[in-house]
Amino acid sequence: MASRALDQILQKLRCPVSKQPLVAHQQVLVSLDSATRLSYPIRGGIPVLLAEEAVKLDREQWQSIVDAAKKNNE
Repeated sequence: MASRALDQILQKLRCPVSKQPLVAHQQVLVSLDSATRLSYPIRGGIPVLLAEEAVKLDREQWQSIVDAAKKNNE
């Protein structure tokens, strides 16, 4: 998925569990919610935002992704 198109979509999408914004990282979308730390796959360019498809990231991995996303948005 093109970066610009993904950025536009991300402005509207939210984590279905926490309702928090998402950031793109490689082929996944990651919730910005520190309590849930959920990651959702992107398959064939389409985000799969189903709670049963989510993977919980460990705190270090989640923090690394969130820090990188914040740095990219500066």
